[in-house]
Amino acid sequence: MIINAVKAKNVLKYASLELENLPEKGIIAISGENESGKSTIGETVCFALFGRTFSLGPDELDKVLRWGEHHCSVTLDFSVDGTAYQLSRFLDQDDNHSARLSKADDIENPIARGVRAVSDRLFEILGYEFDEFVESFYLAQREITTPHPHSVAVKAMAGIAPLEHVASGFEDEIAQFDEMADELAAEIEALRQELDELDLQEGYLAQLEDSKNGMEAEINANKSAVKNLETAADIYMQNQPQVKRARGKRGSLRFWRFISLVLALVTGGAWFLLAQQPEMAQSQQLLQMLQQKLPSWQDAWIPYIGFAAIGFAVLMMLFWMRSSYHTSRAKTLEEESRVFIDALEKARAITPFVPEAQDREQAAASPVQEEEAAGDEGEMRLSAVDEPVRPEGSVFASLLSGVEDVVADVAEVRAYVEPEICWLKKQIESKEEQLCIQAQEVDKEQERVRQAARLSEVLDGLEGKMMEIQGKKDKRVKAIELIEGASGFVSSNFNRDIRDLVARTLPVFTHGRYEHLRIDPDLTVKVFSSDKRDFMDLDEVSSGTQRQIMLALRLALSEKLLSRRVQGDQFAFLDEPFAFFDEERTRYALKALTSMSDKLSQIWIVAQVYPQGTDVEFAANLKCSRDLDSLTA
Repeated sequence: MIINAVKAKNVLKYASLELENLPEKGIIAISGENESGKSTIGETVCFALFGRTFSLGPDELDKVLRWGEHHCSVTLDFSVDGTAYQLSRFLDQDDNHSARLSKADDIENPIARGVRAVSDRLFEILGYEFDEFVESFYLAQREITTPHPHSVAVKAMAGIAPLEHVASGFEDEIAQFDEMADELAAEIEALRQELDELDLQEGYLAQLEDSKNGMEAEINANKSAVKNLETAADIYMQNQPQVKRARGKRGSLRFWRFISLVLALVTGGAWFLLAQQPEMAQSQQLLQMLQQKLPSWQDAWIPYIGFAAIGFAVLMMLFWMRSSYHTSRAKTLEEESRVFIDALEKARAITPFVPEAQDREQAAASPVQEEEAAGDEGEMRLSAVDEPVRPEGSVFASLLSGVEDVVADVAEVRAYVEPEICWLKKQIESKEEQLCIQAQEVDKEQERVRQAARLSEVLDGLEGKMMEIQGKKDKRVKAIELIEGASGFVSSNFNRDIRDLVARTLPVFTHGRYEHLRIDPDLTVKVFSSDKRDFMDLDEVSSGTQRQIMLALRLALSEKLLSRRVQGDQFAFLDEPFAFFDEERTRYALKALTSMSDKLSQIWIVAQVYPQGTDVEFAANLKCSRDLDSLTA
């Protein structure tokens, strides 16, 4: 990132700050006496980028406003890897804070709007956040000290921060998994107790359902038997009188058929003798008998005797046909009526019903219930009188024999069927009551089975979840072990890289006096002394040399961040880095900064005064004054 322009209104010391056409390369020197607004320039840049400054935290933004003003604004033009951007930020005394980020060639269409959105987009563009910025590219006005090895910025630059962040997340998840496992264990134990309390017996539900289904089938069969008995009895009682009449008519017709046959034979024989064999002695005898019986007899009447024979024959045929009809009808009615036999036998096959739960209810009856039962004994005896009584077996046998021949009359059938049906219906009613009890037992057992199934399903799910949680926990424990190993490896490589980077700049800063550093994992620094031929603690060198070494170390962090995260050239803002340097060390440091890194091309340096005789040419020179509240360049 290279700063091209800074424009601010009412930020810290300045009512107006306008820095335009800033050079992209070289040193921008800022000088002036104390409290002249030098550091304000760096703080303004920091506020523009991150919405805060090094000296003021996020909760102290009201102090960014210039004393007595109600609002402030800052616009920062910068470029990253050839792309120009404009960043605007606004703040008022009511803590209304807004930000806007646009490309320089399309200001009217911002690519991000709002503090959070701009912050996220800036991180994508710049490659670093506030903590990394102040540990590398921004050196606030403070004593130059060793970077803290456990600081977020150093860990981020080393590549450890993401690993530690992941490890920390895993540790939090492990703690959550432990808590979840404890909760699950309690739930599992409670579910197991509920299952134990249900005390389900394997196969008991099937037994109840079979008994219920059997009772239901029996009731349906009994109802069918009763219905068949009623229907068959009605058919029998309708047919029996008709059968009796048909049989009577058949007997009469058979009698008259016989008479007609005799008469036809007699008249026919007489006609044959008289008409066809008159010379026979029998014919003469018959003729004499007719003349004696009928004095007015004439031979002309002989044909009429033939006609009478024919008439009697026809009459005999008619009687025969009617007799056959009534015989067939009687047979048909008898066959229909014999259905009553099967209905009677099936109904009689139904045995008296004894409720299965009766014995259990009596066994489970409490003393109070026994007293109530004893008190109701008289009423029970009275009600027993009204209980339907089934006809005796002998009555059934007698009726069955009569029905088989269709000779049992309607009264006899009705006298048997009505009490039989009443008795059967009472049995069905008792069985239906028992079926209701069985259905309730089945429903209760089904609910218990469903409840047990639900509990088992939940229990299986919880146990599976417990195993899943344990598996996730084991994976995270293993991941943390791997992360710790990777963190150690990355930290070692990072320290080595920083050491190598410092080795390139340290000789320039110290005018060749010191060249080699040793940096421990905790960023403890030791410098190699050619005189002692050994590494020395920083306490063994002068304070000026210590600050030269620390400045080289911090700039090495900047180069490391450049190589890891930053695209294109980068600026650095060093606020009074030479405050404790003598003039000679300041000259060496300025010279070193001009050739330190190709990518760290724009370097802002704040100092009260610069030493005379330096051969470093500044790209820009900004002079601040304590008496001015505006700065334009």
